[in-house]
Amino acid sequence: MDIEVPCVGKKFDSEESAYTFYKSYAHKLGFSVRKQYLKRVDGQIKRRTFCCSKQGQKGVDKRCEQVKFEHQSSRVNCLAQMTCQLKSDGMFEVVSFKADHSHELTPTPMKHMLRSQRQITPAHKAVADDAAKAGLSVRSTINLLTTQSGGREFNGFLDSDFRNYISAKRRIEMIKEDGHAIMEYFHKMQLQDPSYFYLVQLDDDDNSILNVFWADGRSIIDYQHFGDVVCFDTTYRTNEYARPFAPFVGVNQHKKSIIFGAALLYDETISSFKWLFETFLSAMSGKQPVTIFTDQCAAMAKAIEEVFFQTHHRLCV
Repeated sequence: MDIEVPCVGKKFDSEESAYTFYKSYAHKLGFSVRKQYLKRVDGQIKRRTFCCSKQGQKGVDKRCEQVKFEHQSSRVNCLAQMTCQLKSDGMFEVVSFKADHSHELTPTPMKHMLRSQRQITPAHKAVADDAAKAGLSVRSTINLLTTQSGGREFNGFLDSDFRNYISAKRRIEMIKEDGHAIMEYFHKMQLQDPSYFYLVQLDDDDNSILNVFWADGRSIIDYQHFGDVVCFDTTYRTNEYARPFAPFVGVNQHKKSIIFGAALLYDETISSFKWLFETFLSAMSGKQPVTIFTDQCAAMAKAIEEVFFQTHHRLCV
């Protein structure tokens, strides 16, 4: 593989072009990069340094006495860098370049995991929007993109990157006006039905709505009589925000489907499912189902194991 090495005197037509070149060079060698030093004059970039992501050292954590677990720092004071300066001809010229690294480089099979090489492109976002409208789960959308690209190493992002993008998008779309409307609706329903149960989980940072659960008095009574077997499904995404809609469904003595409760989830993670299952038990006076049927979701299975520890978990086919 031919690798074009940066050299002093090489010119670029913009600061972004220089960054793109250095990222490409870094990917071929096996290291991640970040933008470091920046000098502006009258709002115009005059000098920019791009460095290895392992440059520098982690500062002392002032919370060290309260921190129970501290992640190992990835910075090892690596000095590899490329500095460009704006010249009179409007071109950015490389004025400094250091190639040596103080750490091992990432081998080829792992290069796609380098942070600076990962991004959710406009094409990925378009597919995500179409998939959400079609009712596909995040997991199914990732599998679709993986099939199109030919493998996860060709996606250009990690599964966690994509999930974070979807979560951030949903957070933005759940605007405050809708949150107020939800709370007003629940308050109205509780006035009409004193047994109406609802609980809303809010984000600690901005008080935006994360997860919502509700069950009316009729559903709670039905669960006490027919709640031995529950079917839990999160495949419904017909709501405006493409959030997972998760009903708890059972069957009555007339072999008719009945709903014990429902939720609108922020995402399909272990923490969201644990919150939901614990809330469901609270609404149902702690009664656990004898058997619960779900799809093949690892996060859901883990939450069921931790919360519904007396329940037999079976998979829908």
